[in-house]
Amino acid sequence: MSVRLTSSPKGERLNFTMFLTGRSISVLMSSVYTFAVGLYVLKMTGSSLSFAITLSLQIIPTVLIGPFAGILADRFSKKIIVVLTDTFNGLLFITLFIISTGGFTLFEIYTATLLLSISQALYNVCIDSAVPNIVSKDNIIRLNSIGKIVDSAAIIISPGLGGVLYAVMNIRFFVFWNGMAFLLSTLTECLIDFRLYYTPMSQKLKLDLRRDFVAGINYIRKTDWIKSTLLNFLVVNFFSALCYSVPIPYILNNTFHLSSKAYGIVQCFTPFGMILGAMLTRKVTGSLPYKRLMMITGVLFSACLFPLGMLPALALHPSSQLIVPYYSFLLACIGFISALIDIPFINNFQTRVPENIRGRSLSISISIVKVFTPIGYILSGSIISIIPAFYLPLCGGILLLLFYIAIHINTIRHALP
Repeated sequence: MSVRLTSSPKGERLNFTMFLTGRSISVLMSSVYTFAVGLYVLKMTGSSLSFAITLSLQIIPTVLIGPFAGILADRFSKKIIVVLTDTFNGLLFITLFIISTGGFTLFEIYTATLLLSISQALYNVCIDSAVPNIVSKDNIIRLNSIGKIVDSAAIIISPGLGGVLYAVMNIRFFVFWNGMAFLLSTLTECLIDFRLYYTPMSQKLKLDLRRDFVAGINYIRKTDWIKSTLLNFLVVNFFSALCYSVPIPYILNNTFHLSSKAYGIVQCFTPFGMILGAMLTRKVTGSLPYKRLMMITGVLFSACLFPLGMLPALALHPSSQLIVPYYSFLLACIGFISALIDIPFINNFQTRVPENIRGRSLSISISIVKVFTPIGYILSGSIISIIPAFYLPLCGGILLLLFYIAIHINTIRHALP
């Protein structure tokens, strides 16, 4: 990928290339695995609750371990942690491939998902907090935007690829190639200079988990823009888990009975929207204050939830010629909005938070944001076992819109003529 960087030395170009290369490899194969294992659980059990548990196991470690991962990221070599976690992920999946000769049980899937999530919680905090050390300040938002495009492009490919391979290949091979991808990604991370723009702190105290954790909490409490951002993210993540992440796969697979290929095509449009959003992020953030951007994206997200439940509510047996384009468009809109939420959030932490507190403040913030996500997953799966799934996006969209009107009522009044 050819990337034009601002005032970039040779080392920064290498960092840029290796960062994006490793990211694209691991994201592609991880997305294929995530798609396949989610579909595998849903098809094997037919249970929305089992599917919700699988999703929850991907989030819980981030909530519980994230803050301590941030402390480690602030205290130890980010490069060593990144390389070790990706190596562990690769060996984990290759081991699972070897021992599971007769297919996977739910226990094996849950265990692997939990271990992967623990490792990824540490990896994500380290790699995100290390970005200001990898590239110059002028190129941080560019790297975040291109990284989101790379992620989205990989995710676009993976559902279609996963849908086709799922129909013709044993699930074990998804696991094997996922493990190999992590090991290959490790090689590219070894070539990244994590200290290219590193500024050593004048004072470095001994590791103290309690003191370091409290310092991160206190920094967040004293920083108004972080507190308002967390409220916005917490609400969006909860409603996304409750009204989107579980109900939509369930509606498409268990209500409409889409084929694996058609389901994969629909899923491709979320990352397609993310790519478009990532391409416009720099322009949008330059023309809108961050607080107003949060309000607009929150309202747009709530407006996208409601129509997700309209089609199954109005049509009992719609044709796939209607289902696929209808949900493809809505998922593209959600992907677009998600990019405009995620990239400015990460960029603010990377550019506005000091080096010595960045890992902790970022990881604690992410844990706070995601604390209600597994609750939303489990609640959603439980509700779907009682009432039709389409009620969740219908009601959730209305409630989320009312929430944004309530907290931004003064801003809305001033905007009206």
